Amino acid sequence: MPNHFHLLVKIKSDLELSRLVKVQNPDKAMKAGLHSPPNIFSKQFARTFNSYSQAFNKENKRHGALIESPFKRKLITSDEYLMNVIIYIHQNPQNHSVAQFPTYNFSSYQSILSRSKTLLMRDEVLELFENRENFVLSHQKMIDFSDEF
Repeated sequence: MPNHFHLLVKIKSDLELSRLVKVQNPDKAMKAGLHSPPNIFSKQFARTFNSYSQAFNKENKRHGALIESPFKRKLITSDEYLMNVIIYIHQNPQNHSVAQFPTYNFSSYQSILSRSKTLLMRDEVLELFENRENFVLSHQKMIDFSDEF
């Protein structure tokens, strides 16, 4: 499906977020509302999506909504679930074609396997799968989260 994307984002702990809110907005730091630590994540993504939409619309001489909301969030509760989500995200762009997804240009799969500089948490991902070989082998099985996403 070319009309959607998946992001896997590690959120800081509530304590770290509380500190961040107090540093950035000492007068607005509160336990509830728009500036509360639990809402920082949504607020930051809203800014990112809005900025992207505005730039895309300007470049393509169009107007209107580009990204539908709300976006969905899933809490990752185990390493096994995290591994399956990573595999699902990598397999997803090619409509679940296990043979073709490694060549998809807009995926983190090749970046995880490469040794070039990246902002991805490559080492943590490979450690989760134990090593590169297991990372590749794990991606050979189909992951079906169609009911969840």
